[in-house]
Amino acid sequence: MYWGKVIGAMLGFVLGHGLFGMVIGLVVGHWVDTRFFAKQRRREAPALGSRLAERQRIFSTSVVNLAAKLAKVDGVVTREEVDAFKQQFSIPASQMAAIGALYDEAKRDASGYEIHAQRLAEAFAGETILLAEVLDALHRIALADGRLQPAELHFLRTVAGIFGFGERPFAEQSSGLRDDDPYSVLGVARAAPMDEIKAAWRRLTREHHPDTLMAKGLPQEYIELATKKMAAINDAYDRIRAQRGEA
Repeated sequence: MYWGKVIGAMLGFVLGHGLFGMVIGLVVGHWVDTRFFAKQRRREAPALGSRLAERQRIFSTSVVNLAAKLAKVDGVVTREEVDAFKQQFSIPASQMAAIGALYDEAKRDASGYEIHAQRLAEAFAGETILLAEVLDALHRIALADGRLQPAELHFLRTVAGIFGFGERPFAEQSSGLRDDDPYSVLGVARAAPMDEIKAAWRRLTREHHPDTLMAKGLPQEYIELATKKMAAINDAYDRIRAQRGEA
């Protein structure tokens, strides 16, 4: 919102008043900025708030439906899958009843999950990190009651395709989720130099920082998920530093 000041300063200088003219121009430009752009921001604020609220609504309803239908896709919804859903997506106590009702309704029938995946992909197009985290959370939910079943694997592959991840591999046992490997968490090779590892850590912490995500208007459910991811990223980096004597 600085165009008024910039244009004012340029006009003051061009009209032959030199530095004094630039100062006068800046003052006039500041007045234009505060009057015009303040009104513009007030007009745009309701629309922006509405868009953010809609994105949050789509995220919440889509994730709940996907998690519930995934639990149902192999025929039986287990307590382990329900608990895993609650663990992966921290639900505020004030919303527990509403989310529970939506989950119970969605788990009645596993069909139609593609629609919810598509809505999520469209609402958060370009947010590949968020979509990848959602997919990983669904993967963990599927593994909560044991091995990955064929119907669950098909579900995850279909959602991955809708999200734009193509042939994404999915571990069929919980032991295949290598969260205990710090190099896997940071996405670097074991032989990678420390400079490369540090760069990966910095990039991941920027991408998952709660303040960054809140500024984008992402819903609280994902902020909680990203906060857990941030803790895992920092822990992985600290472990690698300790192993290499960098601590």
